[in-house]
Amino acid sequence: MLVNKLFYNIAKFGVRKLAQNPELRAKTVSIIKDQVVPQAKAEWKRAKPRLEQAKGTAVGVAKDLAGVAREYDPRADPKKFLSEASRRLRDRVKR
Repeated sequence: MLVNKLFYNIAKFGVRKLAQNPELRAKTVSIIKDQVVPQAKAEWKRAKPRLEQAKGTAVGVAKDLAGVAREYDPRADPKKFLSEASRRLRDRVKR
């Protein structure tokens, strides 16, 4: 916890200095506009397809598990539910 407090105080000190110095503020804005924003946009474009794919996979898995839960009540027969759920998940990975 002490390390977190130290980093917090250092960051607070830096932001305070940044806010007081107009030249440093202007340089920071320039760096953010010229380097940080374009790089963040490029990384987002690169990551977005993988995120969409992961979202689709998660939705599919949730639907599979819901289907298994409709077929085998997890409260009444947890062993059968887990067996069928794990089989379907293994089959999904193979596809």
